[in-house]
Amino acid sequence: MQQKKGITGLRFSILAFLLVLSMLLLAACGSSSSSSSTSSASVSSATPTQNANHVSLAKLVGAPTAKITSGTNFQVTGQVQNLDKSQHDIYLQATLKNASGKVVGIARGLADNVAAGNMDTYTLQGTLMQPAWSTVVVVITKVSENVNGQGSD
Repeated sequence: MQQKKGITGLRFSILAFLLVLSMLLLAACGSSSSSSSTSSASVSSATPTQNANHVSLAKLVGAPTAKITSGTNFQVTGQVQNLDKSQHDIYLQATLKNASGKVVGIARGLADNVAAGNMDTYTLQGTLMQPAWSTVVVVITKVSENVNGQGSD
């Protein structure tokens, strides 16, 4: 009888371990940034994180797309929305990474003079370090007020 209890306890421990392991793997699969996968290429530095102060002023809309324009030059396009009641310049950075997570390209630019409440299409330009990438991540790096040409541009 005691041997049966020991085997049951062991089975329960293994089941609990597998359940915890499964939850950790599922949590690791989650993502909350705007990214897309493509096959083409980009520079080596850390991916910036979105500044929490910009969340109330602007947001990314949809998934960005990247393409090689010529040679080692590439562009990333997407949409951004001004959530404020004032016009803003919205600065962005796109980071392209290969399948192993190495940065292969960075592009920077801005959506200029985005009217209050409006969406605008941005195009960011950059140079690739290799001709293939697997993910594109875009973040808003700065939002500056720009009303009638007045602001901190």
